Amino acid sequence: MTQEIRRARETDLKDIFAIETAVQKSPWLESVFADIQKDEDACFLVVAGDDSRPLAFLIAISGDDFLEILNFAVAPSSQGQGIGSRLFQHALQEASKSGIPSVRLEVRESNAPALAIYLANGLEIVGIRKGYYNDNGENALLMTGKISPF
Repeated sequence: MTQEIRRARETDLKDIFAIETAVQKSPWLESVFADIQKDEDACFLVVAGDDSRPLAFLIAISGDDFLEILNFAVAPSSQGQGIGSRLFQHALQEASKSGIPSVRLEVRESNAPALAIYLANGLEIVGIRKGYYNDNGENALLMTGKISPF
């Protein structure tokens, strides 16, 4: 299977929203994805399969000295294949090319697959937001890490 990492297109939005609703306990509104896709300054990447349909997506914004991951999901049928790791590493590579030295994010305490990706890429847990998620009161782990030059 051939996979391409590229910027999200307007034609991807239905598939991206389907991934979002399949994997997130509190999915973002479809209109939020449309707004972000139109924002040239946002980092909105997808991994597209052979049929060019998204298998995963990542949304981030950057400041002068950090990349902040806002949303990141892999379709259930594509999980466990390394797609999420490749997409995350690609986002870090792009940030590195822009001179961004660090990454930060928050993640559900129970999200073991995402935690594994982040820890494998050198991020560390630096804090906890107790009861952060409205749907079930779960804690959010705050993570940060340095972006190595690629």
